[in-house]
Amino acid sequence: MNDPGLDEPIANTADRVNSTYDDAQSISEQGLTRRKGKEKALKQRGDPEEGEAEKRRWFLFTAFPLIAGTLGPLANLFSVCALVQSWRIKIPSGERISDPKWLTALNSISLATALAANLVLLFNFAHRIRYVIAQPLTVTLWYISASLLIIPLCLIHDIASSTIHHTLSQSFHYGILSAVLYTLMSTLLLLHYIENIMKKRTRSDPFLSHLTMPQRTLMLQTISFTLYLALGAGVFAALEGWAFVDTVYWADYTLLTIGLGSDFPLKTSAGRGLLIPYAGGGLVIIGLVIGSVRGLVLEGAEERVERSQMRKEREKWIVRFREKEGHGKEKRGEGNEEDMERRKAEFEAMRNVRYRSKTVRRYTALGVSFFAFLVLWFIGALVFWFAESNQSWTYGTSLYFAYVSLLTIGYGDFVPQSNAGKPFFVLWSLIAVPTVTIFISNMGSTVVRWVEQGTLWLARWTVLPEKRHKANSGKGKRNTGDTDEEYHRGPRGIEEEGLRGEIEKIGERVEKAEAEHGEATGLPARLAREIRNLAKDVGRKPPRKYSWEEWSRRMKLLEEEDDNRSRRRDSGNGTSRDKIHDGNSDGDGENWGWLGEDGPLFSRMGETEWILGKLCEKLEEVLVERVNREK
Repeated sequence: MNDPGLDEPIANTADRVNSTYDDAQSISEQGLTRRKGKEKALKQRGDPEEGEAEKRRWFLFTAFPLIAGTLGPLANLFSVCALVQSWRIKIPSGERISDPKWLTALNSISLATALAANLVLLFNFAHRIRYVIAQPLTVTLWYISASLLIIPLCLIHDIASSTIHHTLSQSFHYGILSAVLYTLMSTLLLLHYIENIMKKRTRSDPFLSHLTMPQRTLMLQTISFTLYLALGAGVFAALEGWAFVDTVYWADYTLLTIGLGSDFPLKTSAGRGLLIPYAGGGLVIIGLVIGSVRGLVLEGAEERVERSQMRKEREKWIVRFREKEGHGKEKRGEGNEEDMERRKAEFEAMRNVRYRSKTVRRYTALGVSFFAFLVLWFIGALVFWFAESNQSWTYGTSLYFAYVSLLTIGYGDFVPQSNAGKPFFVLWSLIAVPTVTIFISNMGSTVVRWVEQGTLWLARWTVLPEKRHKANSGKGKRNTGDTDEEYHRGPRGIEEEGLRGEIEKIGERVEKAEAEHGEATGLPARLAREIRNLAKDVGRKPPRKYSWEEWSRRMKLLEEEDDNRSRRRDSGNGTSRDKIHDGNSDGDGENWGWLGEDGPLFSRMGETEWILGKLCEKLEEVLVERVNREK
């Protein structure tokens, strides 16, 4: 056959198919290569602690930097609140006592140092400063900022405690929160840096290889929200005549839709009119931040929980197969009915492992988010109980207030009034609302599904008996790998649409070239036809899952050899299938199994992308062999 000029396009398409999933997740090629190398090394060593090591790496290299990047701008805002007003107030007159000049100087230097640390960290995220320079500098500057705040905090507390005529203001408590946050963030980044020193990776760029683009932009989104919150607080403070720290508290519960309102109601017409665009814009920014935080949890922690569970389930199934077969490797590659049954059993085991792993992941996520909700509820109520003791709040009252605030009900019948309660409420609510959002999201795939299934079951046996027949008729369809969710798939992305069109063009050109040479039923034409059919499933939401029959048909294509090549082979060499180990070869001589590290179970791609990559590689191999033979 003449060369149709498809070698390079097919090779490029195969590469794009294999990298589509990671490109969609915005993972850099360098990071992907490094991660695959690590996984391969762990696999070769048979490291039993691989799952735990992966979790530790995720916390050190992903969670810790993102936590620091998220809390940094908030800590700067709290430092501003600590600087704008004096730290002591006379009681009962409420007159403010001017701070000593040395306190204002230390406070100002602390704020400037913290801003510089945030700027360096931002450049580190954007890869504008080398990691080996930026990371130690950020850690050092934040520790300095914390120290410059801790010194005056301790001294002023001793001075205020020596007399009953003084009390500590909100600015003082904002200074405490700033110092705690600076210490926490610098410690997290220090642990991150120490791990890199121990692994001798300071010459590389850990941020580049472990953080996706949406994760790196989380810090920019937090900066935007903090500036928006501070700007609104300044404007409304001028319009309503409130103190800046009080307006920060008001803007916080306004943008988070808690809406207490009874302590700081808007009284001016300008303030009420400005609230409409201000609240609307704030909701958009908060939605972006919460979406990024939720994505961090789903893409990072939950994915690793699922993959860790898959490893455990896979080991159980491998032990079962070994016990059943008695370690009988001689059965492999026979191509008989018993061998096909074994392959099908492995395929069903892969499906079972995936289903159980996804179930464990869903309920683990639900349990963790519910535990976080309880911690924020009970610990937050405990703090409010002590902070609002002057209002005679009981712990039950604090629990009630914390609950209606967590769920953004915000009746306003109980509000924090103490100088310690308001600053804590700002920090607590900013952490609580995203946590509750993630908790409710996790309920959607578990508890809400129970309710939905229970409602449908009740309807089938009461007012909608015709649903029973439809449900029963759909059971067979679910066994093929398709689910009802396919009818609710979302639109494909630009990348998926472009890849789909490119694949279809490649398939058309190959089929046309084969037909022109009278080989419309040859292996290249059949491969191209199958690739065109699979291209329709690229980018489906949720990803398509194929039945055993569909997988078996495509695996046979991968096992076949070109007819032209087979006719040139000596009949004494045996059939082509005899050269394929377990029918699971990728065309390059690399064997894989349904439950193996290189199989579809542990692939980070969907089933469509995985098999497309294999078929494209096989098509490229067949065409290259034909061209080489004709030369």
